[in-house]
Amino acid sequence: MSPLPTYSFLPWYRRGIANTITTADGDQAAAGARVSTRVELELSGTPVAGGEPLRQELGQDIALYGPGDLVGIDGRAILRTEPRDWITNFESNYLAAIDFYDEDFLWRYTPAAPDAGHLRLRPWLSLVVLAESEFEEGTDMTGRPLPYITVADQSLFPPAGDLWAWAHVHMNQSVEGTPGEVVSGDAATVTGRAETILAQDPDAGYARLLSPRRLADETAYRAFLVPGAAG
Repeated sequence: MSPLPTYSFLPWYRRGIANTITTADGDQAAAGARVSTRVELELSGTPVAGGEPLRQELGQDIALYGPGDLVGIDGRAILRTEPRDWITNFESNYLAAIDFYDEDFLWRYTPAAPDAGHLRLRPWLSLVVLAESEFEEGTDMTGRPLPYITVADQSLFPPAGDLWAWAHVHMNQSVEGTPGEVVSGDAATVTGRAETILAQDPDAGYARLLSPRRLADETAYRAFLVPGAAG
């Protein structure tokens, strides 16, 4: 008898230099569309005339890419969309979603640090699902790198403060520390377990972005990936 599949879910995941960001989410004055991080270097060398090696420490604040710097997403980064394009029998009690191969993709360009408990971090993208009558397609592409839409009713967008809840990492293995552990508040330990699993099998996890909108029956919708920033 085959064992039952085991899944784990992480509220967010980051790799690399983005983990050095300290700007609080919501601090628009400090964050804006980009944040900076401090890079420290030490230069050393031997004088031509000989003698003791020379050393000099150098520091520089560098700006990291933010949501406004991205002008497109390679389709190969997307594993799955739910529902698939032109599906007409999608159940209305399900939510639209997009899965991305890179586990850290949805938080890679977020210009903010997670909350104090390290349990919440807003993604830099949101998934907006609109009926055909709720938006207008832009026609003037002057100076615009991508197609755009105009939405008159701003209430159709998910609340900015809730965006953290509509993105997560799906792991196809357990990251529990002790048998029977269902929920863990130790973000650092759980992240370490996830990193170990992903180092052994890069296909063991992926990022998922959902739209919170409940869909109506017999209604045509279009889904849009909308970039955003902390604020």
